[in-house]
Amino acid sequence: MLLLFSQFTFGQNPYYYSIDRTNGLPSNSVYDIFQDSKGFMWFATGKGLCRYDGSVFKTFTSDIQTSKSGSCINEDSFGRIWYINFDGYLYYVENGELKNLPQKESVGYIKFGIIEDKLFLIQTKSVAVYDLKTLQLVYTYHLKDEYIRATYTSNSKFYFVGEHIYEIDYPNKIKTYPLTEDFRKTLEVPIIQELNNEFFVVSKFSNYYYTYKENQLSKKKFNSSFDFIQNLAIIDNAPWLCTPNGIIKYENEKATTYFSDFNVSYIFKDKQQNYWISTVNSGLLFIQDFKNNFIPLSPKPTVFSSYDNQLLIGTENDLIFGLQLNDLSVNTVYKNNSNHPINQIIGNEKEKNIYFTSSKFKILNNQNIVSNEKSFAVKDIKKIDDTYYSFAASGICGLFKVSDKKSKWDSLHNKNLNAPSNFNESALIKSNGKSTAFNPENNCIYYATNMGLKFVNSNGVNEIKFQNKTLYVTNLQSYKNTVYALSTSEELYKIDSKNTVTKVSIFEKHLKERFTKFKIQENSIFIFTTNGIIEYNLIKNNYRKILPLTSDLEVTDVAIVKDQIYFATSKGIIVKNKFKNKEFTKPELIINEIKVNGILYKENNLSELEYNQNDITVNFSVLSFIPNEKKSVLYKINDGNWNRLDADNKNLILSSLSPGDYNLFLKIDANYETKIKQIDFKINKPFWLNTFFLIYMSLIIIALLYTFYKYQIQKIEKKNQLLLDKVNLEKNLNQSKLKAIKSQMNPHFFYNALNTIQSYILSNDKKQAVSYLSKFSTLTRTILEMSEKENITLSEEIKTLGLYLDIEKARFDEDFSYEINIAYGIDIENIKIPSMLLQPYVENAVKHGLLHKKGEKKLTIDFERIFDSLKITIDDNGIGRQKSAELNAIKNKDHLSFATEAMQNRIALLNQYKQKNIAINFDDKFNKNEQSLGTKVIIEIPITY
Repeated sequence: MLLLFSQFTFGQNPYYYSIDRTNGLPSNSVYDIFQDSKGFMWFATGKGLCRYDGSVFKTFTSDIQTSKSGSCINEDSFGRIWYINFDGYLYYVENGELKNLPQKESVGYIKFGIIEDKLFLIQTKSVAVYDLKTLQLVYTYHLKDEYIRATYTSNSKFYFVGEHIYEIDYPNKIKTYPLTEDFRKTLEVPIIQELNNEFFVVSKFSNYYYTYKENQLSKKKFNSSFDFIQNLAIIDNAPWLCTPNGIIKYENEKATTYFSDFNVSYIFKDKQQNYWISTVNSGLLFIQDFKNNFIPLSPKPTVFSSYDNQLLIGTENDLIFGLQLNDLSVNTVYKNNSNHPINQIIGNEKEKNIYFTSSKFKILNNQNIVSNEKSFAVKDIKKIDDTYYSFAASGICGLFKVSDKKSKWDSLHNKNLNAPSNFNESALIKSNGKSTAFNPENNCIYYATNMGLKFVNSNGVNEIKFQNKTLYVTNLQSYKNTVYALSTSEELYKIDSKNTVTKVSIFEKHLKERFTKFKIQENSIFIFTTNGIIEYNLIKNNYRKILPLTSDLEVTDVAIVKDQIYFATSKGIIVKNKFKNKEFTKPELIINEIKVNGILYKENNLSELEYNQNDITVNFSVLSFIPNEKKSVLYKINDGNWNRLDADNKNLILSSLSPGDYNLFLKIDANYETKIKQIDFKINKPFWLNTFFLIYMSLIIIALLYTFYKYQIQKIEKKNQLLLDKVNLEKNLNQSKLKAIKSQMNPHFFYNALNTIQSYILSNDKKQAVSYLSKFSTLTRTILEMSEKENITLSEEIKTLGLYLDIEKARFDEDFSYEINIAYGIDIENIKIPSMLLQPYVENAVKHGLLHKKGEKKLTIDFERIFDSLKITIDDNGIGRQKSAELNAIKNKDHLSFATEAMQNRIALLNQYKQKNIAINFDDKFNKNEQSLGTKVIIEIPITY
């Protein structure tokens, strides 16, 4: 009696889904509920403010909080979510972070108000007005009232209650309205809401309430009593009182109590018409529709059957309940202590019998007493006519007779009758049966067996195959002239009246969830999936998720009786109206934030991204309050293919994108058309890939190429010029050599030499003549040999100079002498110098310096080494270069000495080939009286070997 009374007491509660810490809720203590403009649900919990999209909770906390518990959630015109903790401090969520309002003080918890872009906050003897754009205090209303007990915010005005009722219509002055003494005493802690254009005011500690309109207070009393009111909500144009013992709804002066076992803090109805109830210690209750009844039932129901204006309910513990359809009361029909689940049940209203299977197959009579039973496991029973039922059992499939009326199945039944039998059954197929169905169109009885799908008619037993393969079936259901079959591979087939099998492809196309069970009721197929019950209408060819499932909610059977849909669940019986059953709102894709290289960006600022701002992260939410349903998101870029993201992944990361224009598309992966979100952004090319830069660089490259071309041309020209200069140089060198040779072998020199030889011969000085002639011939031969060489050794040069000076000495009297000095360490055999380089300078010293000098004539040639250079000094004590030039000018006005022309040209030509030049310096020597003492020629030649 207590069990039945308890079940009936809770029968008025709607079915709810529990959301608590096991689902991710940060705390089971919830104090306030709010839905923002995007559709997210917000909850003020014992662990702080959190946001919920239907599957994921995101909690916002900060170290700056004095405490986390609070209430009064609100949203401003800038999209920020506000709430106040129970210490009286305000916080708001902006760009994913919890921040605090820089308020001066706190007077404890009292609701604040938001009107347009202004925030109203109660302070000590004042009301502070903040500008929500700047979050700065812009005005202060000063009060004489020290104790403000409650506030209320309308669309344009802020109200608060102390010793009076105060009204602020910012920026106007405060208006004050009087309160009665009875109001102040009765409603010590008032809670204010607005109902039917008037204030509805209750107190936490009183059964009285007031209505206030146009300065008129009206006192009324609730027709039920309670100890404490925690909150007040106006929903569906009715007041709902939230108490520690559930919710009390007042409508037409009638009070209805729901969820009396819960300590309720608030109730909220969202934009999708769902109801949310927050509790102090049990988390949240989610109710899709208050019209859906829930009947807790224990033991767990397993199977339904309509019978005699009630719904028979088989349970898991060999117990049968009867649910009365008129008042949803529950009574016990049959009870046994075998503890076996009831797997099938069917009521025969004409015979007033109930057929069911638990440990045995049993028949209950009209007194609910077992009138017959048989020890075999019947898996399924279907009605054939008023006389026969088909059954599928372990080891046997056939018919059993329930009345003496004549039937066209009598002959088949009598032919296969098991005798003797008190059950009056016939064995048509001897194999393990799993399910059975009957098609009145072709008078065929179908049996799903372990040997395949069989059918029986007047012609006997036959097998039905699909594509010439045996079809193994677990469940058979008939609808009009068609039989539906669910295979062991979880695929649905239909068999028409001609026993043709076709696969039902619509479920594969639209229902991506696998299912292991289905049931046909009236014109609908109910499909049992892991995430919910899907109803497919066979007339309209549409489908809907009629009951979402959670991890703790299992559905075993469904039935439609008198426009009501009944669900047998692990928690009890859920009852929904067939025609007024509200569908869940379809999920919605919400773009939360877009980050570029980890920095938050607004969508309208994505048109001009730099080339290195190419890491894009899109954070989104799938807003859906369908319990236990997760939706994947598809995305594509430009005209590419759709790609699927994991259902738990709420971030789309695009890394290292190339420059260009991008159109990013996102949509929910669903069996129906969903809204596509589009995000457009552009990543600019780097400046070196811009058109103008490319043109500029092309011009520079062309200029560089042209410059390089010109350089190469000049280089070639220079090379050619060098070759030409080399040829000219060699020509000039040869000419210089030739001139040197000519200088050595000029007719005057030969004439002088021959005269000298002749004088020796005439003087009969044969020895001197022969010696002189030998030296002359050797010098001539040496000069000719040296003319073929570019460089000669220093020893060869010294030898040639000695020959030349010996020949020249014969021309002079005994007053001419010369010395050739070689310093220590000079390798005369290996050091090389240009051929015939010194001889012209020596000749100049003899011809122009010493020849015209009176007295002793002396020539000194010194060779010494200074680092990597050979220093050669040719020193004479002749008349000097100035006197010599004067004499030459008198003799020949056009005379130009060899040294000043041919020799200088040759030195210049030689220096073009050497890294270190040949240096020649002339030193004119004078005494104190400025008389010439001779000339010194200093030649420095780089040492080469």
